[in-house]
Amino acid sequence: MKKFASVTIKLGKDIKKGDQESLQTLFHSAERYQRMEVLTDADEDTDIRVTLEGLGEIDLKLGDDMEKGQQKTIMTLFWFVERAKPILMKRDAKKGETLLINMSVLP
Repeated sequence: MKKFASVTIKLGKDIKKGDQESLQTLFHSAERYQRMEVLTDADEDTDIRVTLEGLGEIDLKLGDDMEKGQQKTIMTLFWFVERAKPILMKRDAKKGETLLINMSVLP
C-alpha cells in the first residue's frame, strides 16, 4: 500500500472497546479541519485505508481527485457518507488522547 497522508489529532470524547464511532463522531470540528499534505495522486472513488493508531481501521472512498502536495482535511478528503461510516473500536481511549491517523491507497 502506498502512503497517502497522515495527521495527528485529538479525540473529542471517551470511547470504549467495541463502540462503533466514525470520523464525524470521534473528533471535534477543529480537529477534523486540521490540514495534512497529500503524498500521492489519487482519483475520486479511490479506496483509502484509514488507520486510527490502534483504535481501528476502515476503508473509505475519496470524494474528489487528489494531487500530490495538496493540503486537505478529513472533511475535504471524504464525502459525508464516507466520514459517517462506523468504525469498530479495538480499545478504550480517553478524550484528549492524541492519535496518529495514517491513510494509504489500497491496490
